[in-house]
Amino acid sequence: MSHDVKYNAKKSAVMIFRSATLKGCSIPEFKLKWVTLHVVATYKYLGNYISDDLSDGDDINRQRRTLYVQGNIILRKFSMCSLEVKLTLFRSYCSPMYGVQLWWNYKKSTLNRLHIAYHNILKLFIGMSKYESTSLLCTLFDVQCCQSVIRNMVYRFMCRLDSSVNCILNDILTSSLRFTSRIRKHWNKLIYMNT
Repeated sequence: MSHDVKYNAKKSAVMIFRSATLKGCSIPEFKLKWVTLHVVATYKYLGNYISDDLSDGDDINRQRRTLYVQGNIILRKFSMCSLEVKLTLFRSYCSPMYGVQLWWNYKKSTLNRLHIAYHNILKLFIGMSKYESTSLLCTLFDVQCCQSVIRNMVYRFMCRLDSSVNCILNDILTSSLRFTSRIRKHWNKLIYMNT
C-alpha cells in the first residue's frame, strides 16, 4: 500500500508501556528506514508529557513550571496596572490548566506542589506575603483556589463527555465502563469528595 506520508527516523522514538510482569524482559530493536529508534521513558505529545509507567508527575511538573513562567511574565509586564486588571490577567492566563482532566496517576506531593505554586502566584498578583491565608484571599478577591479550578475543569469535561453525540463515546457511556473505569472513579472522587 502506498501513501504520501514520509516518516522521519531522527524525530521518531519508541515508548514501551511495561506491566509489572514485563519489567525484566528484553525488548527488540525497532527500526524505521534502517535506523534504530531510541526507546524513551517520557515523551512530549501535544504539549503533555506521557511516561512509560503512565504516571502524571512529569505533566503536573510541566504545568507548575508553566504557571510560574506565565505568572512572572504577567507580573513584570503589568506591574503598574490596577489590582482588577492583574486579577483578570491571572484568571485568564494562570487558571486554565491544560490536561488536568487526564491526570489520575500521581503522587499527592506532586499535586500539592502545583497547589502551592498556584497560590504563591496569586499572592504575588495581589501583593500579599506568602504566609497569608489562601482561602481568605480567594474569598476576598473572588478568585477560585487551585482545587476548585481542578474540580470545575473535571466537571465540565465530564458534562461534555456525557452530552457527546459521538457513537463510540455513547457506547462507552451506556456500558458498565462508565461507572467502573479508574478515571471515572477518580473524577467522582475529585468532584464529590473533599480531598
